[in-house]
Amino acid sequence: MEVNSLTTCLPTSVKENVWRHVIENKGKLNVTELPTIIDARVFSTQASYHDKETGGINKTAEVASVQKVEKLTDVLPLGKPKNFELVAGLSSKLYVYGALWQADRRLVRLISIKVQNYKFSKLFCVLYYSSLKNQTGVYVKSVVKELHTYKSPYTSASVSCTVKQKDDDVPLFVGLVESQTATPKGIFIVETRERNDSIDVKQADYVIETPKRQVKVDFTVCIPAMHGVDNAVQVMEKLEMNRLLGAGRVVLYNNSINATVDALLRMYAKEFAEGRESLEVIVLPWKLPIENKKVISIPYFAQQLAIDDCMYRYKRLSTYMIFNDLDEFLIPLRHANWSGLVAERRKLKPQSIGWLFRCTVMNKDRPSPAPGFEEDARRYGSAVLGLTMGDQHVFSHAVRPKLIVDPRTIEEMGVHLIWSGKGITDVLPVDVGLLFHYREPINNCTPQIKDTRVVDKFGKRLVPRLKNIWSKMKNVPLKVIPFVTHDKSISCT
Repeated sequence: MEVNSLTTCLPTSVKENVWRHVIENKGKLNVTELPTIIDARVFSTQASYHDKETGGINKTAEVASVQKVEKLTDVLPLGKPKNFELVAGLSSKLYVYGALWQADRRLVRLISIKVQNYKFSKLFCVLYYSSLKNQTGVYVKSVVKELHTYKSPYTSASVSCTVKQKDDDVPLFVGLVESQTATPKGIFIVETRERNDSIDVKQADYVIETPKRQVKVDFTVCIPAMHGVDNAVQVMEKLEMNRLLGAGRVVLYNNSINATVDALLRMYAKEFAEGRESLEVIVLPWKLPIENKKVISIPYFAQQLAIDDCMYRYKRLSTYMIFNDLDEFLIPLRHANWSGLVAERRKLKPQSIGWLFRCTVMNKDRPSPAPGFEEDARRYGSAVLGLTMGDQHVFSHAVRPKLIVDPRTIEEMGVHLIWSGKGITDVLPVDVGLLFHYREPINNCTPQIKDTRVVDKFGKRLVPRLKNIWSKMKNVPLKVIPFVTHDKSISCT
């Protein structure tokens, strides 16, 4: 049952307690349980909900009058799902996106945005192990770490709180204060796969409840900070190429997308939830905090923080992880897929924790459809099928690379490198693996070469996938954004 639909007509003060019940009961919620869940005031109301067993017909369920049960969330506001929340009562602004349970190190990790270079003299986590109002929180000194990024007013950060309770005791909520005598002005749900193994509160708009979505996969691909994305066929091609390369899950962070892209992603999520799709597509909201009617200043829409969130949210459900953009493809040139490449390289260098693909650019201003794929390249606006002219230059391993990593060994992952981990990075020879970046030219005067290696390897399998997926998009127009032809008047002398 879709929790958002079920709680549509409930008072705001009640909705958050329903969410807590969903988390504590592994995503399961039955409308008949509502009277025992709701802990606000005594009331009787009508709740509109969606029942998949009746084919999506709206029904009305009578919610019985209930006695008030005093809970912690009656006193402390609960951090809202799908938002960055400002932590009230601190000496400097700190926004929290989520509080993730890190089981391997027994700590709570708060995915955060803070004022760059500001140092809290003391910052304590207050951990709550019960939802009862009169319970006492456990105060733990936190560790605040700014993630590697550019100079700006705000920066990405992690706030970590080590849990010293017994092994099977995981906190339900966490708050932040600067004194051990202070009480938090708000709390956050501690998200954990042990307790929350069939629904993620941040994904309610896209993911329908299904135990299948929590299986461990070989490869999870994280695509941070989609901003102004309006090319649905590009997104479709990205997802289908990732499937062919070996991805079992793709996680996208949505800052802003248009209606067609939204419809496409919802279709993938629904198909997966109903057992008709093998690729798990997850879309997490990524609306940055607003101050004085403007989005706060932080580089690349907090891309670094999205990477950190994705790694710690899904590392236990992924053997390997990849962090890249919509227009990038990590291509194994001697192997059928990523699995074959990593297996062979691990034998050569067993201490490796990351496999680095050097970058070359395939220029979007030089349309050059591959022979035999001209019509499909035009119909789908496909970069893989339609762009075969690229730079002769391959960047060094220190410029614009992307990686496959073993997340179990990583402490901090960067955009282009591993900042902290236990092992070495294997820089792949360019005839073993290469990052193909389909984009506008970085330098219009770089010598060009014809390169059909990607389309030769994947074209015949990609085309039927594109046709199949788009056939499911009923009443959604296929808008192809044409590539702009190179301006030959530019002088390179």
